[in-house]
Amino acid sequence: MTNSRNKGASFEREIANILNDSLGLKKPLKRILEQTREKHLPDLILGKWCIECKRYGQGAEPLESWWDQVIKSTPEDSYPALIYKFNHRPIKVRVPIHSINRSLDKDFNHVCDFSMESFVALLKSLYTEDLENHL
Repeated sequence: MTNSRNKGASFEREIANILNDSLGLKKPLKRILEQTREKHLPDLILGKWCIECKRYGQGAEPLESWWDQVIKSTPEDSYPALIYKFNHRPIKVRVPIHSINRSLDKDFNHVCDFSMESFVALLKSLYTEDLENHL
């Protein structure tokens, strides 16, 4: 039987490494270790992005409680991102549609799911200011 805490921590490190490499971050993202002791902290923070990482065996769609968790860990002036993966499926990212088109209402219930590569492209094209602290 797999230890779910170890599996979660491993996936968080994997995502941090993917983002570090894909975005060319010189100040690397690291897991927020206090999240295991304190509620309402994200797994990773990149600028104004609060990122929650979930790795699960069976399924195709993230649980509603996962999205609720990342929203609760996101301050008002920041953006939530849920990065999730199921066995035998690619890594996916859920963000509010407002983060893609700022002219839309800032409603965290309206979301878009896309690939990890698309999330990296979104960060590079619309959120360069959030990358600057890590470059």
